[in-house]
Amino acid sequence: MPFASHAQTLRVTPTGSASGACGAASPCSLQAVQAQVRALRAQGHDGITVQLQDGTYRLQQPLQFDASDSGAGGRPVRWQAAPGAHPVLSGSRLVQGTRDGALWSFALPSSDAPSSVYIDGQRRWPSRSEACPHCVVDAKGLSNVPRAILHSLQVGSLAVMHERWRDFRCGVVVVGQGRVDLAQPCWHNAALDSVKNGWSVASPVGKYYAGVDWFENLAGDPSAPGSYTVDTAHRVLRYRPLPDEATQVPSIELPALEQLLVLKGTPGAPVHDLVFRGIGFAGTEWRKPESVDGYVPLQAGYLVDGNSRTALPDNGEGMTRIGNAVDVEAGRDIIFDHDSFQHLAAAGIALAAGTHGAAVTNSRFTDIGGGGVFAGDTEGHPADPASKSSNIVVADNRIDHVALAYRDNVAIMAGFVNGLVIAHNTISDLPYSGISVGWGWDYEGDAPVQSSIHIVANRIERVMLQLADGGAIYTQAQSTPGTSCVVRNVADMRHSGEGNGIYLDEHSTYFDVKHNVVLGSWVSAWASWSGHLRITDNWTDDAGKPHNPGPTKLWSPNFTYLKTLPTAALAVQGAAGARDGQPEPALPIRVPTACPNP
Repeated sequence: MPFASHAQTLRVTPTGSASGACGAASPCSLQAVQAQVRALRAQGHDGITVQLQDGTYRLQQPLQFDASDSGAGGRPVRWQAAPGAHPVLSGSRLVQGTRDGALWSFALPSSDAPSSVYIDGQRRWPSRSEACPHCVVDAKGLSNVPRAILHSLQVGSLAVMHERWRDFRCGVVVVGQGRVDLAQPCWHNAALDSVKNGWSVASPVGKYYAGVDWFENLAGDPSAPGSYTVDTAHRVLRYRPLPDEATQVPSIELPALEQLLVLKGTPGAPVHDLVFRGIGFAGTEWRKPESVDGYVPLQAGYLVDGNSRTALPDNGEGMTRIGNAVDVEAGRDIIFDHDSFQHLAAAGIALAAGTHGAAVTNSRFTDIGGGGVFAGDTEGHPADPASKSSNIVVADNRIDHVALAYRDNVAIMAGFVNGLVIAHNTISDLPYSGISVGWGWDYEGDAPVQSSIHIVANRIERVMLQLADGGAIYTQAQSTPGTSCVVRNVADMRHSGEGNGIYLDEHSTYFDVKHNVVLGSWVSAWASWSGHLRITDNWTDDAGKPHNPGPTKLWSPNFTYLKTLPTAALAVQGAAGARDGQPEPALPIRVPTACPNP
């Protein structure tokens, strides 16, 4: 018969043995301790803690977890840092180089050009060309490319451009006379329109097209200090050091793995009752933009792929998502607490595909190429309702300087979720929106597609720094009446780009928006097909005029034209954002139906 044992602690080090008891005297490797945990759980033991000692754990392949790695109900297996330790799971390799005149030269394990490398913990980007504002779009690629730019290009260079809320990367496949041909279907999909919404306005064939921002992955030697080029034929990376790096011994961190940790259950056998605490996740690569699909987003890190498309998928279903360092699918009661996500090529963590009960709390996200946290799914009415994720908490995190490469990404992105708390996060320094929840625009009908969406007491500033048509907090889709709200947040847009403080876009329905401090902007609810919105008791220095009032939108009272904030608003401002010393969430993770008091 299964039995419950006394709590056990297993110990791991970066140089641990591949076998043994994983005890204090003989710590073992990550793979060995995972096998030990599975054996103990199969025997009925619970209360197991895996203690990671200090150091960098260089993974040769992602750690894969399934149902056999699960804890007992309410008695999770804990993977956590040893006291005072800061373990990092890394997907990068330390590569030593040589001096080559004014350059540093590094032999690469493959002909792939890395999307970035690191020197002393600082990201270095591939060389970039000048902008090409006069490049002309045609069905095959770009013409009117200046000779100086053409001379720097090679097959495999990437054309990078943005239009409105979308960011694009398509590879160069032919360098011709005054023009380049770009990879298909990437370039075809970038120009597609939707059936009725006119989304080509945010594409290279739209009226906002302003040319190519830059080309990267250039030929020849790097010209700008702090940048590199790759000779793919000879598998050599050449880096031009900054002046203060010139005397160092040449070495780089070369990201290699695309994922670090994958928790993948099934509906019948979910992966469950696991805690990851005090662990760093770093050093990932992401190769997809170099493929023929390139990087063509619909919105916020969800991508349009594949051949033979004649239009964009209007409701956004069937999208692929930007890669994540950590991925949770069909999870139950999974916690990430006091972790760090940094130096990542694509995104941080995704909690999706029928995950019910998950939390990301008290964690740090910075220096990330894509978004920070993804939650939920893109199918509004799945055949199996259990496949829609639920009961997800994202709270007390600090997220800044993300979406560095893929600028359409956001700090926290949620698709369709039944039960979501986004609370007390501090978010700043983003090219696009801060928080985005909901999906489907106006294509999902009149039935609710989400419920209990609680966006509470977040502090957001310095967003919309590059892209357009977004805001500090962005919502979509119809919620179950009486369950969803945006309350007690601080959206400070005074040092941001153009955008809305709170943006109730398209089919946003049944949201209460109350007791928020919105500075330098206001609330937008422009669409006539949005409704049942109560936008009251907010404070702003803006005129605070209703944006398309509509018969079911309540826009007053609000406190507008403020030169100074009243005491109640100052209290909201002081309480918003990440809090120190918050405890790890308790299991099971459940989101209450009703919103907290405004």
